Amino acid sequence: MGLCIGMGQDGILLYWARRDGERPTLWGLDGTLDRILMDVPPAHGGFLTVEHYGADLRLHALDGTVLAEQDAYAWDYGGGFVDAGTLIAGTGVVHPEEEGVRHWLLDAATLEVRGPVAYPSGAVGGPARPLGDGTWLTYDEEGGTLHRWSAAEG
Repeated sequence: MGLCIGMGQDGILLYWARRDGERPTLWGLDGTLDRILMDVPPAHGGFLTVEHYGADLRLHALDGTVLAEQDAYAWDYGGGFVDAGTLIAGTGVVHPEEEGVRHWLLDAATLEVRGPVAYPSGAVGGPARPLGDGTWLTYDEEGGTLHRWSAAEG
């Protein structure tokens, strides 16, 4: 189990725990106190984090080793694994200096940006919530509608 504890301006603590028989084993991965846990997919064997201020995304092995890094944009906190080979990450929700909300598809092994998602209904006003089955959710506040998308549609 992964646990991310936000401490406001003082940073973020990131912990892993597993049950070994009767007792839990706990270890910290909070090195610089600036990583927010975004997603932990069961099939990947690792986890995704974003820097506290959105400076980069990082893909980690379970021991915390950085496997890939992407710093092309000011990333938001929402996103994660759409499926075993694809990530979705957003810009423009938390960081208003970005031009509107954008969702980006990335390669799950390298974090290479594949490109922005072009939604048929126009701009999406919030974060993407990946479901891990090839789809993700967005919420339209104006219409009060929850939308489910797939890479084939987006």
